[in-house]
Amino acid sequence: MTEHSRPSRPRTRWLTGVAAAACLLGGALTAPATAAPPARHPGASSTPSGFVKDFTSADREHGAMFRWWWPSSVEAGPAVRQLRQVAAAGYKGVEIAFVMDGTTYPVDPDEHAFGDASWRAAVRAVLAEAQQLGVQVDLTLGGRWPAAVPGLDVGTDSASQELVTGSATVAGGTTYAAAVPAPTPRTYQDRTSENGVITSTTKTSQPTYVTATATRCVADCTEAKPRLDLGSVRDISGAVRDGKVSWTAPAEGTWLVTGYWQRGTAQRNDAPFGSTVSLLSDPESRVVDHFGRAGTEEFIAYFDTLLDPATRRLLKANGGSIFEDSLELKFAQAWTPTFFAAFQKTNGYSVRPYLPALAQREASSPFAPPSPEFAFGEGQDTVAERVLHDVDQTLNDLYLENHVKPVRRWARGLGLTFRAQPYGEPIDLGGAASHLDVTECETLGCSEDQFRTAAAGVSLAGKQVLSSEMLPGGFGNLYGLTQAQITAAVNREYALGANQMVFHGLPYPNIPPSADGTVVDNASSWPGFHGFGANIGEAFGPRQPSWSMQSDTAGYYARMQQTLQTGSARYDVAVLNQALGADAASHDGTFLDAAGYTFGYATPGALRGQKVSRGVLDPGGAGFRALVVGSEPTDLATAREVERLARSGLRIVVVGEGPTRSAGYARDATAAAALDREVRRTFSRIAASRSTTVVADDAGALAALEDEVRADAEVSDPGVKVARRSDGGRDYYVLVNRTDAPVTTDVAIAGDRSTAPYTLDPWTGSVKPVGVYDRRGNRVVVRSVDLEPGAAKAFALAERRFTGTTVAVHAVTTTADDAAVSTTGGRHARQTLTVTDTEGGSVTTRLSDGRVVRSTIGSVPAPTSLTSWDLDLDEWLPGDPDDASDVTRHQQHAIEDVDLVSWTQIPEIKDAVGVGTYTTEITASKALADAGTVLDLGAVSGSYRVVVNGRRLPVADQLDTRIDLGGRLVPGRNTIEVTVASTLLNRLRTTRPSEFGSREPTTNGLLGPVTVEPYRTAVQTVR
Repeated sequence: MTEHSRPSRPRTRWLTGVAAAACLLGGALTAPATAAPPARHPGASSTPSGFVKDFTSADREHGAMFRWWWPSSVEAGPAVRQLRQVAAAGYKGVEIAFVMDGTTYPVDPDEHAFGDASWRAAVRAVLAEAQQLGVQVDLTLGGRWPAAVPGLDVGTDSASQELVTGSATVAGGTTYAAAVPAPTPRTYQDRTSENGVITSTTKTSQPTYVTATATRCVADCTEAKPRLDLGSVRDISGAVRDGKVSWTAPAEGTWLVTGYWQRGTAQRNDAPFGSTVSLLSDPESRVVDHFGRAGTEEFIAYFDTLLDPATRRLLKANGGSIFEDSLELKFAQAWTPTFFAAFQKTNGYSVRPYLPALAQREASSPFAPPSPEFAFGEGQDTVAERVLHDVDQTLNDLYLENHVKPVRRWARGLGLTFRAQPYGEPIDLGGAASHLDVTECETLGCSEDQFRTAAAGVSLAGKQVLSSEMLPGGFGNLYGLTQAQITAAVNREYALGANQMVFHGLPYPNIPPSADGTVVDNASSWPGFHGFGANIGEAFGPRQPSWSMQSDTAGYYARMQQTLQTGSARYDVAVLNQALGADAASHDGTFLDAAGYTFGYATPGALRGQKVSRGVLDPGGAGFRALVVGSEPTDLATAREVERLARSGLRIVVVGEGPTRSAGYARDATAAAALDREVRRTFSRIAASRSTTVVADDAGALAALEDEVRADAEVSDPGVKVARRSDGGRDYYVLVNRTDAPVTTDVAIAGDRSTAPYTLDPWTGSVKPVGVYDRRGNRVVVRSVDLEPGAAKAFALAERRFTGTTVAVHAVTTTADDAAVSTTGGRHARQTLTVTDTEGGSVTTRLSDGRVVRSTIGSVPAPTSLTSWDLDLDEWLPGDPDDASDVTRHQQHAIEDVDLVSWTQIPEIKDAVGVGTYTTEITASKALADAGTVLDLGAVSGSYRVVVNGRRLPVADQLDTRIDLGGRLVPGRNTIEVTVASTLLNRLRTTRPSEFGSREPTTNGLLGPVTVEPYRTAVQTVR
């Protein structure tokens, strides 16, 4: 199926009368109808709301942004020109990021490096220009990620640290008298540059002794992963003198003497793979400790040196963000010098007796967790698991206290906010939202569960924005995605709670020169620099033919994000998620999604201290009306928090028997057993609460919820997901088709009884009353909502003068394809009914005041196929050999009577990319000109625009190919032009075959079949 292909739907009539409303609200749903183009809504002019004004104008403040990939070699002039292009397209702004992964050759860091004079000058120039353009400029937290400092001594407390071990076997009754067992050395390459020549020296990260233990082996200690008796751990640090230990083992068993050491990880800031060819700085940067205050202070002190007074003034005036990417830290066991004390403070016991549980080795893959050094005796793996839970909780607290809070204070001192991706390590993603100004997730880094966790956390924290590092297409789709495909991916993230896109990304135009002078910027690297090579990250900007139409999608994103940033996100149900940093929630809540509930994952940190009023959790924000709690282990503090919520009247649904033990551990087995009993007693009290229902499984949870909680949005098609925002007396609903097939669905949405429903068209900015709907109490029923794969529709329930025009009466049902009541005039207002249909004859409309109105629609002309097209193609090609890499050469093609097939099937342009304009003529009879018409393009692959008789039509929905021409056809000859902008891939397959040659060619162009489908309207006064 091509990008915009759309299977035909059978044409059916609208459901009529009370039976239609009952169908959605109580019984099975009847197959919905396909509506003709919506009727126009003329009305008396007045003052629309501020929301409507901003929505109509696609207010840039709410728009999408770009991650702006800067290589090491940047100049102020090209950067300023790019910023102007971003502003002209209508985007909110950019985030300057330093990325060199796409450069496969060394660049001289002494000439071109992050933070050098050219970088600082470009930042100043961009910030100054941003003030004139009204766009936002953010800065990443240093060169690439994780946060790092050039030349940082990896042996200091400021550097990223790990806990590592070395062990020696001691037979029972014998004495170990030797050096404390040391870990396997960690070596690393330290690179430097001299006159463009890069040399590398092998260095060793020196370990620092922390403590020592002796532990009895279950067997003889010779297993590949020795099994230890965790209850036998002995602290033998008192036997250590001058790096040597003298300790005599008990007579029984074989023992393992283990030394615990702290050492620097020596990680560079080129996560996740650590394989960047170029030096990002000279000396090379090393990652700071993200869990200790010293590392944060070291980084801030370094970054402050890059910001002169002029830059600081510009940053404050711009008011953007400091951004930190995901925590992709490498280590055996994360460590910081204050860990022992922090663990005791967080968990109330010492971790020293359980240190073997912390003994791990770093994974070979950057995406895999460390692997344990030891196994444990029967039943003791659970003890280790519980201790490690407490370790993770400690790291969470350290990260928030020693890293997030100081960076946020520093950012605010610069007049900026702190935006960050608080995942990649065991972090309470929901709870972190209360400590950040803006929380961000990522297309490749966040699972759906993590998106839902972050979104709920943002709402519970009283914040409005959940940002997304949007990587369209993921891996392997560079230069092959249409704007329609990108928009569909964005919509699917909107459905998960994201409401600000930061596209990954916008590349700087030109490639940096190689250190040896053999690589320079020229046409061989067309279309220009790319931060990540050919594997990842779609490239935006004028290098793409679709950029000529970019303002269309920029406006769409601004309007959608305005809708999704207004007021507070609202949900039906919360699910307790106790997973720290994991991809999957501790209890799977997708059964709620399948049943039509909106839900979010609430973490312990996000729930802490939340208010319940009249049975609603966070009534002024997220508005959860129930909390689902699984039976997985729960820490006591969280259990008590759930008990408090139950006593406050929140509906609690416990799935299973409830937790039988604590997630964490205690000082010993006796204390742990007491802790487990208290968790069970707490849940016994929760179960006994009048607001709690205990059920056997998720099906039982649904049954319990159906008795108490009704979904605010009831959608007939389960593939359509809903995001809701509430703003005082207004409610906004966004419906997203998350399937790969077109759907037509009915929806009932809840809101204030005094409101009226409006459709919000994010493509055109149109806001108008819904033409046909029924009301049942506080619910509005809207029928036959068409959604293409990945498409979204938005509705508002707002005051009756939301758009500046009051409509007192509306159509409830109609046998026409659409109907609308409009109001014209002032003091003696007149109400007019307009019905629309693609077939002539008599139609009946029932109004909300009970009247039944019969209308006669005149004869509708037959559809017309448009089969004769000419194509003028502006082909995009690399420039001449000595041109810069971002220079595009243009070649024109004129093809008469072209077949509506992909350009790949037309011999003379089979590898062509660019912008093609299709032109045809239609001779309209007076009857056709008097009718309204819909232009159905069939299938289109690429961004597109339509011009009729020399006038461009309003922005087309890029996920649909039906365009309402209204009455634009005139009697006689009419010219229709369809301009299609392709992707770049097909030409790159021939000009850069080593990178793109193995990719399948994309389908480009207008594919049809194209028809003009007439409709007629009948207008009559009803009051």
